[in-house]
Amino acid sequence: MPSIDLSPRPPRQNKNKKNQDNRQPKPMPFDIALRKFRKAVDRAGILQDIRAKEFYEKPTAKKKRKKAEAVARWRKFERQNQLGTFRKNRR
Repeated sequence: MPSIDLSPRPPRQNKNKKNQDNRQPKPMPFDIALRKFRKAVDRAGILQDIRAKEFYEKPTAKKKRKKAEAVARWRKFERQNQLGTFRKNRR
């Protein structure tokens, strides 16, 4: 599980020490904490992992899917290279 700091932020330090604020920080609102949690889960890729493990995938189906993904990545790479050289030749 990703670690998220949901503690309140420390008060800002003023250059003027005479006007230093000694109030206690407010606790974080629930909706902001929930939004931070969701972003952290998305960045960590936890939901994708859970969805992938939701159902059993036979080894041959997994191998076939991985191969198709690799072919798609290679075609995308080739397409990008072809467009780059086409643009250079056109001018």
